[in-house]
Amino acid sequence: MTHGNPDTPAPRKLLYVHMAALGDAIMSSAALRLLRGGLPGWEIHVLARSHVQGYFQRLPTVDTVVPFVAEKHVDRRRPWKLAGGADEVLRLLGRLGGEHYDAVVQWRGQLPDTLLSAWTRAPHRVAAVQSIHRKGFLPVEKVPFLVTDLVSVSGPHTHLVEAMAAPVRFLVRKLGGRLPDRPDLTLDYPLRPADHAEARAFMDASGLSESDSFAIVCISARSQLSVWSEERFARVADHVQQRHGLRVVLTGLPEHRDRENAVAGAMRTPPVRAVGRISFGAECALLARSRLLVSLNTGIMHVAAALGVPVVVVNGRDGACHAPWRVPHRMVTRNPFYPQRHPDPRQWGRLVSLVPASEVEAAIDDLLREIRCETADAHA
Repeated sequence: MTHGNPDTPAPRKLLYVHMAALGDAIMSSAALRLLRGGLPGWEIHVLARSHVQGYFQRLPTVDTVVPFVAEKHVDRRRPWKLAGGADEVLRLLGRLGGEHYDAVVQWRGQLPDTLLSAWTRAPHRVAAVQSIHRKGFLPVEKVPFLVTDLVSVSGPHTHLVEAMAAPVRFLVRKLGGRLPDRPDLTLDYPLRPADHAEARAFMDASGLSESDSFAIVCISARSQLSVWSEERFARVADHVQQRHGLRVVLTGLPEHRDRENAVAGAMRTPPVRAVGRISFGAECALLARSRLLVSLNTGIMHVAAALGVPVVVVNGRDGACHAPWRVPHRMVTRNPFYPQRHPDPRQWGRLVSLVPASEVEAAIDDLLREIRCETADAHA
């Protein structure tokens, strides 16, 4: 039995190579929207690591998510671990070579991304030259023969959202696509009905009503370079509840229940405890109902930016180019090079620990005061 019209040409296919973490994935949503609008009728595939595949599957701009090897085989500092997933690598290479992609956009300039892009043999392979990141082993500008076009991402003050859009804009123009005069660079985190239902059920069980004003305090991050003490989180959470009258909901990675116990145990006012009790989608639906997020420099702050929630960030190594995009925020840091990233990786692990709770409290006060003033002006 024949399916479809044999006279109808197959859609052209584009692969977006995005091998980074959740925060970068969320910031790439604006670039993916540019691709969808600029190249209508194209199939957009995204090559992604396992812990961000679920996010890309939420996006209406993405047709297919191509999974990278299992996360247990991925370690930037121990690249030999990839040998444990050799069978998965071979299957991936077979798929990339067999899809017959017409174009590839490669965001990061790291060697694995470049090799995977080259393996597709797509006639158009565009990569970003990232002056805003620490150089990895053999960055793409050192092996330009593996791609067809290099696009410079300008300067350390260029936000990642704008930088991610640069190679996409180049490719759309090269392929004769269309770009709006004023492109929409807002971020997306689509929430599903199941996310809202689970969040409402959690709120009912925790004594939170839809009319309650509350803040989210996210106490953990996936990166070991972003660790702040439980005592400081407890002090800040108490400050939010006592000074501003916002109930605090503690969130974090499910494996950090012990850390949540320590934070809650050090608080003078009991919080609502959500660590390991709800899915990440429900946590994001809860975040969408909140007045404020306090977090480390991790993916949840970019979810907040996509949902329009103000953020106070306990920041270590990163610069302003990683800040929450187009949402009221404060980045509290002891990085002496800010707004640029700290240039010495040997110092990254201790930078978060240098941030005192008093500065985070002051940032919360200042941000909430600004929001109240803007709200008053809007109603005047």
